[in-house]
Amino acid sequence: MYLWFHELITCTKIKILLINETKGKDGLFYLLGIDDTDSVETFQTTDLTFNLGRHLEEQGLAKMIHLSCHHLYCDGSPDENTPTSTASCLTLEANPVNQRELDLVCREVLLRDSAPGSNAGYVLASWQQFDHEIVLWGKSAKTKCLKRQDALQIARRCGLGAAGILGSGIGVIGALAAVGLRFDGNDGWIYWMPGLHDLKGIYTQVQLTQFIHFDKIESQRHSHPAFDDRILFDKPAKPLLVEGKVLLPVKAVRNNEEYHWMA
Repeated sequence: MYLWFHELITCTKIKILLINETKGKDGLFYLLGIDDTDSVETFQTTDLTFNLGRHLEEQGLAKMIHLSCHHLYCDGSPDENTPTSTASCLTLEANPVNQRELDLVCREVLLRDSAPGSNAGYVLASWQQFDHEIVLWGKSAKTKCLKRQDALQIARRCGLGAAGILGSGIGVIGALAAVGLRFDGNDGWIYWMPGLHDLKGIYTQVQLTQFIHFDKIESQRHSHPAFDDRILFDKPAKPLLVEGKVLLPVKAVRNNEEYHWMA
């Protein structure tokens, strides 16, 4: 099940999301933002986040819906105007009675598995804890450097679980940004969702619906494949988050008898 959002624009042009649905079949939806500042000595934030999600499932604490990635501004990168840091956000379904244990396990796993020398941080929020200030933080993190203490203050005001785990703990900046950007639903791409990594070969839309769900399949010009059009997956698919929906971008292919679109 995937969430969709309505947006209201205030007179100051701040987007405030009205979350249409906050509950899943077995519990509430949660967002878990992770940023370990991508230490070069080991696997990156996405791997750490995915492994944490799997651990939460194995412990019976949560079910992974998908994992999104969000580019953030990284001061001191080869090009200071290029956002090169990547924070991750897990969309989870969990029973609210397990929220405290969920929070504790996240801290334990990140303390154990984060790379030595990294500055890992995390933020845990339920859909019901949404505040427009979190979205503004996420958008700001894409264009400028922010402060760890400010991230923690916002998290406390909104009642979120948040902490810097290792080193300077500045990863909490990106973790809060990832949660805000995922709330907004107009940034980043899906790194993992059920069935995504198995997409290889040619499928029609009807065939795709048998094992994976995209909210939209659309070209850059807003064209859509017919239900019986064949779509080629010859490389890892990279669905995008657009208006709170998971969109699979495709490109039309002409004069090809085997397939009509490429993902």
